[in-house]
Amino acid sequence: MKYLIVDDHALVTTALSMMLSDREPDAEIHTAGSAEAALRLIDQEGESADLLILDLTMPGVTGTELMEEIVRRQPMLKILVVSGLVEKESIMRVLQLGAAGFVPKSLDTDMLTGAIDFVLQGGVFIPSKLLSEGQRAGFFSETARGLRQPVEEVHLTERQKEVLMLLARGAPIKRICLDLNLSEGTIKTHVSAIYRAFGASNRTEALLAARRAGFDIEL
Repeated sequence: MKYLIVDDHALVTTALSMMLSDREPDAEIHTAGSAEAALRLIDQEGESADLLILDLTMPGVTGTELMEEIVRRQPMLKILVVSGLVEKESIMRVLQLGAAGFVPKSLDTDMLTGAIDFVLQGGVFIPSKLLSEGQRAGFFSETARGLRQPVEEVHLTERQKEVLMLLARGAPIKRICLDLNLSEGTIKTHVSAIYRAFGASNRTEALLAARRAGFDIEL
């Protein structure tokens, strides 16, 4: 596995690196401590990375600016946001941008490792406490309404269905290329067609829309 860690606190990046190395001694881990270094890292390693662990609050950027730029450069990269900001607007925004999960920095190590496993398996992780609070506040129903609805009936080619199923399993683009023996450009064309079919702008929206449209998608 290749992990990218972006956090401006050296203690955090060191602790996360040690945790990942203990779990997976052969893991490849790259870190960045500033927004500028993060974007260089994304350009160099993002295409082949399995997961980016991202702190939103970096010097020189506000809100979700850094994540938005990362998503623009590497739209298929899985991102697990780890942040001290737990306002519902921040959580809603990162999920709308396609984050594979949101973890408050107060979460203990066992829960964090569980979140990483869940995300790598293709899930979207939200801690149960935040989920229940968000539901009571109407937040997650807002998020659902904010996702664009698919048309009544969506037609995909057989190849697009194969790509969709692999996306649902959390496979990165390079893995899908190997599994289907197709070029990266061809796979990206299929992914773009899937997004258009469901009126989605990222993997999470597409998978949620596919499930609503009756496709056998596990989230």
